[in-house]
Amino acid sequence: MDSFNKVPPHGLLRNWLGIEVVQQLLAYAQSNKHLFRESKVVGGLDRTRRFSQRLELGNFKSEIETRVQGALPEIFARLRAKPFIPTFELELVAHGDGAFFARHIDTLMHRRRVISAVYYFFSLPKAFSGGVLRLHSMAATGQEGTYVDIPPDYNTLVFFPSTFPHEVLPVKSPSGAFLDSRFAINIWIYESADNASP
Repeated sequence: MDSFNKVPPHGLLRNWLGIEVVQQLLAYAQSNKHLFRESKVVGGLDRTRRFSQRLELGNFKSEIETRVQGALPEIFARLRAKPFIPTFELELVAHGDGAFFARHIDTLMHRRRVISAVYYFFSLPKAFSGGVLRLHSMAATGQEGTYVDIPPDYNTLVFFPSTFPHEVLPVKSPSGAFLDSRFAINIWIYESADNASP
């Protein structure tokens, strides 16, 4: 198989933040439910391409960034990426019933994004299905063997190169309750402008 059809490199860190932090994140999401806004794509709001709700991380931002910083040596090693001085962008996203994100790449408007990561958490017992992250080869033909499906496992961080196409398959959450959503923290790791090649 040629390089354009190979599944992208990726890695998982399980039990990444711990149950106590998950409970704090769920409480934060619930108490700020009224502040969530519909997620956008390049060009603005488009429910045919992305359907979910997003929120800034508030006081959790620095803690999550510190945890990512600590995991970077392993992330670089697993992706065989050359280490660099990072900066971060984060968002909290709730995927309720019918939510999805069509195939896209994370570098379309943000060329210094190098690594994309997603941290999954949700209420237990799990009350949704679907919401699988599908990572495509660079060619993104959709043919068998050119993509990998990664389930949104509880308290797990998934990471991969930002240049590879990916999508979130539809979520089913029959109750429609906000806390029954598939929650995720999207993390983009940028190469600092001072460190980037011209």
